[in-house]
Amino acid sequence: MAIQNTFTETSTESWGSRIINSIKTVLIGILLFLGSFVVLWMNEGRAIKTTRGLNEGAAKVVSMNPNELTETNDGKLVHLTGVVTTEEFLSDSEFSISERALKLKRNVSMYQWVEKVKTKEKKKIGGGKEKVKEYTYDKQWESSLVNSGDFKLAEDHSNPSSFPYSAYVKNVKSASVGELTLSSSLLSSIDDFEPISIDSIDISAFEGASMINENGDSFNSNETLVSKIYLGKGTNVAPEIGDVKISFEMVKSDQEYSIISKRIKNTFEPYKAKSGTTIEMISKGVKSPENMFAEAHSNNTIMTWLFRVGGFLMMLIGLSLIFKPLVVLADVLPFLGGLMDFGLLLFSGLVSFALSFITIAIAWVFYRPILGGILLLVGIGTLAFVLFKRKGNKQAKA
Repeated sequence: MAIQNTFTETSTESWGSRIINSIKTVLIGILLFLGSFVVLWMNEGRAIKTTRGLNEGAAKVVSMNPNELTETNDGKLVHLTGVVTTEEFLSDSEFSISERALKLKRNVSMYQWVEKVKTKEKKKIGGGKEKVKEYTYDKQWESSLVNSGDFKLAEDHSNPSSFPYSAYVKNVKSASVGELTLSSSLLSSIDDFEPISIDSIDISAFEGASMINENGDSFNSNETLVSKIYLGKGTNVAPEIGDVKISFEMVKSDQEYSIISKRIKNTFEPYKAKSGTTIEMISKGVKSPENMFAEAHSNNTIMTWLFRVGGFLMMLIGLSLIFKPLVVLADVLPFLGGLMDFGLLLFSGLVSFALSFITIAIAWVFYRPILGGILLLVGIGTLAFVLFKRKGNKQAKA
């Protein structure tokens, strides 16, 4: 019997039911709308405090030699460059891997069924709506377990209930740079993983095991490409559900890193600036303190804008949900509902933009009065324009 890999489900929703459901979403809209102000306000405070903390750190940081510990820089924010090393070996007993490394990672992916859903909606005259869901099933390599029990067609698309081998990341207990021991927070921040060549692993003890290279081809002992272990009933060319691929990565020992942190005796701890910002950085290679602080400022700017956009979208979605009952009411004639939806979306966008600007500006007034005042005027002007334009349209229609 052939496996059905596509399934279509059609449902209808009456106008009355849509109105009731849209009214229920108004509360969610109100929560999103109010929450957006909190996100925007707190983000500006965080951004300015971080900027002040980084400026303080850049002014106070002193450079030192990790092999020469002196009392003059003990307890201070220091910058140093040196080779991070460890004497520990990290091992994988199941696959007989042992490496002198800072971190060891096992990657596992399994061939599984994946359900994809496409939804199409069509409004009908009278306010009803027809919804068509198309379910498709494909086989893919996934690094996390896909629960096939939730599939619409679960019977023919069953996945294993667990991975035969688990993924992990192991850290060494101790690593040092010169005469200094890395703090656990610095060690956890290192993520410069490199693939491990595993062509020397004896796979004869594993049933259905073979070596494959990064391109998915059979591994050749003359190749220098990093390889993976393939385990399963199928092959890398024709895999079966439940087959797995395993590879390993590590952060090598004896590599040069640049560090900015607070030195305490022969180790480190995060430096806390007056603004409350904590400063602790580690970056691979030789980097000056100026470059490291410049990167930190750049990351702060990116995060600030991501939260600004996120706050704006929260406000926009919140207002759209608040106005949703009006759109559904107008959907008694689909083209009228479409016009109402577009108009309210445009109105919500302009109001959200203006209110976001005003919120950001008010937050900045507490820290940077001149720039904050300019932003505040821009936001109020935009909001006034929207409201004036809306009032003018109403008068024209009257």
